[in-house]
Amino acid sequence: MRSTLSTYLPSLKDYNFKFFKEDLLAGITVAIVALPLALAFGVTSGAGAAAGLFTAIIAGILAAAFGGSNFQISGPTGAMTVVLLPIIARYGVEALAFVGLLAGLFLIVFAFAGIGRYVNYIPWPVIAGFTNGIAVIIFLQQLPGFLGVAKGEGEGILIVSWHTLENFLLKPDFKPILLSLLTIAVMLVWMRFKRLKAIPASMAALTIVSLISLLPGLNDVPRIGTIPNSLPSPVLPVIARQHLTEWVRAGLAIAVLAA
Repeated sequence: MRSTLSTYLPSLKDYNFKFFKEDLLAGITVAIVALPLALAFGVTSGAGAAAGLFTAIIAGILAAAFGGSNFQISGPTGAMTVVLLPIIARYGVEALAFVGLLAGLFLIVFAFAGIGRYVNYIPWPVIAGFTNGIAVIIFLQQLPGFLGVAKGEGEGILIVSWHTLENFLLKPDFKPILLSLLTIAVMLVWMRFKRLKAIPASMAALTIVSLISLLPGLNDVPRIGTIPNSLPSPVLPVIARQHLTEWVRAGLAIAVLAA
């Protein structure tokens, strides 16, 4: 009995249209939440805001088409930026397609090998330390944007952060810091009001502080710039044999983090 790709894809006959209104509202809500996160994580990873936006769109479509559950939410995650940033810094954005493909293959192997059941043996303090460690690394990665200066030179995150701080002290400008702290404040205040929860705090902060940044005296801060209005053309993954071992390790790290 032959199986085709259409066997595994959803079809309209499988959908109950009485849930369309709720599903439409859920989709709009998730899109609003994902927009600022996608832009931020794209910048954080080093691939750029446009890459974060396009990835969120494509990943959402693929997750809906091939996901194993009728109730699921897919979206960008900050933890991946910790792994992706060193890859992009060393090998360029071109390496991501092949590394991502390897990560997917590793996840398939993990699934067939039943690796997921061993997650039950990981202590909660390890998970807490892992999560907080990622948070600290992401914060340090954002120092250049937070301080409004060029990223410092160096290999390790602590060395880079130290040199970034030195760059700020050489020519301090407190406007980027002010806008960053204001963004955090808007998010914290927004979440305290139940009536405002219909609009995600991240989207509200992004909109409000972006408008404030247009005021005289603040309008010279660095900006994301123009976002392309069309998807980039697909390209085949670049395979550099001299970096294959490092890319395999990177793919394994992404797979473990994703799992």
